[in-house]
Amino acid sequence: MNQASPPTSLPRLIDLRGKRVSQKMLSQLDFSQCSLGLSATSRMGIFSLSLLLSFLCAVVTAFAGATLALNLVFDYQGWRYLTIAIVTIILAVFIYWVRSQWLQSILVIFVGCWLGLPILAVVFRQVGLVSPSKLNLFIIGSPLIGTLLTAASLLSVVGLSLASSLLTMGFQRQFRWLHGFLLTSFILLCGALGVVQAASDNLDNEYLKEIRQAKTFPSPVFELVGWLGSSVLAVAIASVILQFFQDNRRWQGQPDAILGLGKAIANLGGTSFRELDLSHLDFSRISLANIDLRAKKLYRTRFTGTTAWDAATVDDSYLDLHQPKVQALLKGEPITQNFFRTNLRGAYLQKVVLQYFDFTEAILDGVDLREANLYYARFVRTLVTDVDFSQANLTGCCLKDWSFNRQTCFQGVICDYIYRDFEDGKPTQRYPIERNFLPGEFEAIVRKIETSYELVFEHEIDPISLSFVFEKFRLEDESLGLELQGLEQRGDLWIVKVGHREGVSRQQVVERVNETYEYFRKAFEAGYQLGFNASDREIARLSSSNQVLIDIHSQFSQKLVERIGSSAESVIFQGQGHQINFKNQVGETMENQNINAGGNVDASTGERFTVGGDITGSTINLGEISGSVSNVLNQLPSSPEPTQPGIKELLIQLQQAVDEDTDLAPEDKADLLEHVKALAEAGQTPDQEKKKGLVRKAKKIFDATLKSLPSTANIIESCSKLLPLIIKALGLPV
Repeated sequence: MNQASPPTSLPRLIDLRGKRVSQKMLSQLDFSQCSLGLSATSRMGIFSLSLLLSFLCAVVTAFAGATLALNLVFDYQGWRYLTIAIVTIILAVFIYWVRSQWLQSILVIFVGCWLGLPILAVVFRQVGLVSPSKLNLFIIGSPLIGTLLTAASLLSVVGLSLASSLLTMGFQRQFRWLHGFLLTSFILLCGALGVVQAASDNLDNEYLKEIRQAKTFPSPVFELVGWLGSSVLAVAIASVILQFFQDNRRWQGQPDAILGLGKAIANLGGTSFRELDLSHLDFSRISLANIDLRAKKLYRTRFTGTTAWDAATVDDSYLDLHQPKVQALLKGEPITQNFFRTNLRGAYLQKVVLQYFDFTEAILDGVDLREANLYYARFVRTLVTDVDFSQANLTGCCLKDWSFNRQTCFQGVICDYIYRDFEDGKPTQRYPIERNFLPGEFEAIVRKIETSYELVFEHEIDPISLSFVFEKFRLEDESLGLELQGLEQRGDLWIVKVGHREGVSRQQVVERVNETYEYFRKAFEAGYQLGFNASDREIARLSSSNQVLIDIHSQFSQKLVERIGSSAESVIFQGQGHQINFKNQVGETMENQNINAGGNVDASTGERFTVGGDITGSTINLGEISGSVSNVLNQLPSSPEPTQPGIKELLIQLQQAVDEDTDLAPEDKADLLEHVKALAEAGQTPDQEKKKGLVRKAKKIFDATLKSLPSTANIIESCSKLLPLIIKALGLPV
């Protein structure tokens, strides 16, 4: 006989209201099955505190309102007119308060009461509204009484604002009717207390005391005046408070200090995650009211669809969580596209639409942007290390000077083209220029850049020593594959971009470059002062070598000054092998400087270091350069058809044309031979991008050099015939 199965019970909610959660508990929690926020006891405490504040404000308001009303109705030797001035000051204070200018409100009190009222007393005396015998008393007394009444009114606004904030924080769902109850009870209580104040003689001046004794008016008249005065002032204060909570802008105009105090008091009894690691936790679609989110870490924590951020306690210790625009972005409902210099570290933004967003100089370290729509987003000097761009749409993005690392994931990214610069408020330099990226091409380009690292130097760089460093690496240590890719000055800092083999750590690059650079720099500094204890012959030899170094350093520094001084653009140095190229921001070659380092150079310490070759300065060894080019050309395969020259035969003809030309200066010959060698290396590399770069650079050097020659030079005709054939033989478009 089959038994009926017991009904499935609903999952029991875990009550975390008013509790401090531990790190150990987090792994066992499903926040969709948890009750978070304030406990019932805490809510009752907040409600009681709000009522107490409302009662105290009512007492102060009743005193001020009844006093003002009695002085207006029952004039005492011109005091009525000063009372009108005090009422005007109070209204001005309220207007400034509503406009969020609460410091100006306080300033109005002191200026109006301590400067305006005494001046008005003198003016009223001149027109006969103030008794001459009471003038001194009015000049001294009016600032004190005016300050007391206006300060009492402002204090009531502050106290009632705090009471309203407490109710807002503690009762998100019941706020509207509780707020109405609070303000209504405040107005009624003020009226009742005003009647009590007016019925007594505590607020009477001398004239009012005489009227009471003479029984000129019945007692209900005084009570009615007191009720009207306190009630009108209470309504004015309630109107100011309502301005804070209308049009869905509940704290518009309210001082941050009051809001912060109300939130801090209310959230003392809420759920606390303070100083915890909330990485990868899911808070989706829950209310964050009365939750302390001042966590130690919020790495990819999900806040999709969350509510009540205004009642949560947050800070900016991990990311800029205190900014409303960041809160809206995290819950998937962005309210702005401007995130300039915003810290979004570790934010979970998967599948969020971020079209045309501006992340200039923002920190996006560790952000989850999988499948996000970043169409035409701006990443100018943006930190995107460890970001996951998988399946994201990066088409049209402006990627200028952004910083990423090998942990930045571009797997499956969608990108037709990018922009490499930003000028005059719009992206420029579209890449590729006249086509779109092939599938996977953008990811391949970015991955190629991964094998580089930027070293930052706070002091001026010695470019000669730096060139010797990488020449030494090229000739003697290929294990790390270190090469100089760029040298750039950014403000007071020098950025050295170093290429390295895949798998080489940053620490290896930094330690090896810094160590070798310091060695060469100190050696050159010592070399300038060599020879004190050496023989005459040794002195002469070392002096000659040092003079070469000094001449090279002087020429290089002079070119640096000329280039930086004559252009508003920054100058970038890019190196390959032992050659340093001056480049402007758009990458066009401006100048070339060959540094052929080598020989045995003695330092004052007696140590020796060998870089390779001979030190050459003003004298260029063209024979050695041409021989080096020939060695590379001989490594190329010969053409299989004797009647049809291949890449090897074409480059040999180009080398001979350069060697035999009489119009070329030795320096220009050296440059062209080096780029004949670069074209030979292009014929050997399987990397298509590297081949394009070598050919593009060589063509620019040949074009720039030939333009300076007379049109009758033989080398011009030879190059115009050979270069197109060489480029075609390399499989590239002419």
